Amino acid sequence: MTNKQIILSQDECLSLILKNINDGYQGSFIRKGDGENIVIGYNRLKEIDYKQYKRIMRHMNVKLKNRSLQQFIIDELFSAFNNCNVLGISKIEQRYNFWAIENNVLELLNFVSNQYCDMNFHMDFVKYPRENKIRNEVAREIISNKNLGIISCFNVKDILFHHNSKLVKWIKMPIQNNLFGFGYKITLDFYYNAFSEIKKNNDKIDVWLIGAGIHGKILCNKIKKNNGIAID
Repeated sequence: MTNKQIILSQDECLSLILKNINDGYQGSFIRKGDGENIVIGYNRLKEIDYKQYKRIMRHMNVKLKNRSLQQFIIDELFSAFNNCNVLGISKIEQRYNFWAIENNVLELLNFVSNQYCDMNFHMDFVKYPRENKIRNEVAREIISNKNLGIISCFNVKDILFHHNSKLVKWIKMPIQNNLFGFGYKITLDFYYNAFSEIKKNNDKIDVWLIGAGIHGKILCNKIKKNNGIAID
């Protein structure tokens, strides 16, 4: 059970990420939130129903009729969780709502490294208000003096410039849909194009920073498989 396993703190996780970067190891450092629990648990856990699954698919710009894409996402999400170096999960005191089934979801996985961390490690990359400086010292070191790849709906070039880093490749994500599901829809072609760009640019990039929801976990896994390092 995960409550008997060590969950690294946010600082411990960032230090491990920095060590991987400095040592030149491939790596995928991803987080599993309530949305991922719903996608992983649908049709596998009684606590997850279609209404909840439908809400997540709509939020992540996936057409409900596009069953082949949904199955692709589910299969790739399992692969991403099983193959990552460190998996961010909820701590015991955070397990409510769809985090209450954390252990049930983890039992569905075949997580190879078995190394968990606090799922909120990404919050250490938050910058000071009205400034372009990252608060956490280790997080600053991770993104400073680097050739970086970004997968996000936001262009963070100005922030990287203030940390003496170069944006080598930005793969732009569509903004997440609103409550009614209006907007751009993700397709398999989006994934295939992103995979191609990752393969083309990976050897020029020190580390990728990913902000892409459920899709980001899958892209982190692809980066690792291409001998890169990705942070979700």
